[in-house]
Amino acid sequence: MSENLPLLARQPIFDGKMKVVAYELLCRDTNENRAIFDDADQASSQVMLRAFTDLSIEEVIGSHRAFINFTRKLLDTKPPFSPKQLVIEVLEDVKVDDGLIERLQALRSEGYTIALDDFELRQDTLPLVELADIIKLDVLALSERQLEEYIGFLKQYKVTLLAEKVETYEMLEHCKALGFDLFQGFFLSRPKLITGHKVAENRQAIMQLLAELNDANTEIDEIEQLISQDPVLSYKLLKLVNSAAFNLVTQIDSLRQAITLLGLIQIRSWVTLLSMSTIEGKPQELANISMTRAHFCQLLGQKVTGKRRADSHFTVGLLSLLDAFMDTPMDELLAKIALNPELVASLLTLEGPEGKALKIAMTYERGDWDNIDWQYLEEHNVDASDIAKMYTDSLSWTAEAMKNLAL
Repeated sequence: MSENLPLLARQPIFDGKMKVVAYELLCRDTNENRAIFDDADQASSQVMLRAFTDLSIEEVIGSHRAFINFTRKLLDTKPPFSPKQLVIEVLEDVKVDDGLIERLQALRSEGYTIALDDFELRQDTLPLVELADIIKLDVLALSERQLEEYIGFLKQYKVTLLAEKVETYEMLEHCKALGFDLFQGFFLSRPKLITGHKVAENRQAIMQLLAELNDANTEIDEIEQLISQDPVLSYKLLKLVNSAAFNLVTQIDSLRQAITLLGLIQIRSWVTLLSMSTIEGKPQELANISMTRAHFCQLLGQKVTGKRRADSHFTVGLLSLLDAFMDTPMDELLAKIALNPELVASLLTLEGPEGKALKIAMTYERGDWDNIDWQYLEEHNVDASDIAKMYTDSLSWTAEAMKNLAL
């Protein structure tokens, strides 16, 4: 590739109503994706500046704010963003001294928002509290007693408390009760298991539709009829396929035309997403993540297996959060859908080309660069810059599709 893009992932930050208010951006130089930096300040500074010079930040975060990790050297560099979009996240290992205090005071006077990452309450960190707008607490690293003590102390100040590494819905509810204002973690990608409640009627209808759509014996006429029974679903599907996200040269005026041009696999996938997006109580970000994974997997599938299997890669990426949408374990859901056994294995055990692509997508979105299967990618002539471009392209594509769908 001519471009040498840095690895960049984004992680959503939610308010108490599960609305995305910002994204934390994680970055690493593609040339150093498996290296241990001798000079973390210099490496972080170079990578961050390159990321925001080479990439269109609007495509990555839209109108939201960006939380960016700042090392000491990066703090001494003029921030590359407007104060309206940037949250300066001071890393926990930055030494607290007079120089740091003066720099943060200057940044605040310029209108920048200051966040303290992985904050630990110590004598030397106390001066930072009065300079902070947001304080992030690692809920996995702190004990229950420490959390209560920290929150009790910090509530005296005018700071927003952010709980990070929230991994389950149970932990989310607990953090809300403790008094946190913002939440970051991977709870959204997991089902919220509810026992003793009847499955909502619309979810049962969606599962029935998915079962019929994915039945290999279902003919095109039957699929067209299934979709057309729901006028809203039909409208959204036609609006989607005519959007810039698909870049078709011809206007699609009928479901039959859409099915013929896109193919059954793509149509099944999109009807699945459109149906799941109607489930009450599920934030838009869940659909964002599903679509980004789907497009990422599709692009990777084209590089690794060719266009023939790219559609199945897309399907696996799109269905990877079915359990989170339906709040039911994945194996139970897939048992009710006549999905290709290879795709079932891909979703349950991350096996096969589709499963490997999904695993890479999931690892990438966490910013867990060291655990990406680089050897597998190298065997298929895919380098780190290829992966970085696939991800940023997928973010842009998802933003375009969501804009047209108004999901």
